[in-house]
Amino acid sequence: MTRRSAEAVAALIRAGWNVHRPPYGYTTMTVARAAPSRRGNARTRLTPDSRRAPVVQAIFYWRAVTGLSVEHITARLDADLDRYPPPGTHTAWPPAAVTAILTNVKYTGYQATCTRDEHGAFRPASEWVLSDQPAHRALITPALFWAAQSPATSVRRVPHRLLASTHDRPAGHGSEESP
Repeated sequence: MTRRSAEAVAALIRAGWNVHRPPYGYTTMTVARAAPSRRGNARTRLTPDSRRAPVVQAIFYWRAVTGLSVEHITARLDADLDRYPPPGTHTAWPPAAVTAILTNVKYTGYQATCTRDEHGAFRPASEWVLSDQPAHRALITPALFWAAQSPATSVRRVPHRLLASTHDRPAGHGSEESP
């Protein structure tokens, strides 16, 4: 991606627009009054998928509250595929899909990009590009998101603005981290 293109994507993310495929548990909603992109594509925001959003919430609960491993969560999901439909065209839950859900900060209501490097490893939180405020309905709280993280998911620090209320949020784009 060129620098100018990356800056344009970052500006859209900060404004809360969805620019990627929706993560499991969300669908996209077209915003009619928004100006279309240069290519004429409609602008979209994420909205919860009524069938899959509860699955995301269950995954975070099982990880953060009951302490289940990714493998145990995957087995629990696979035990009832009607209740917990797998992502995409999969016929069973891949452990990588559970890990991807557990490490996706978008479930806290913020749009995000640049959270991983070209090798898939997490970048420092100071390099993340996040929306300036919640951009869509959160499926989980930031506290539950961070409680679900472990050495296996390689995420340990949160930009403190995700935990601050709107009126407490500092100026800037959340480059500081909390311990």
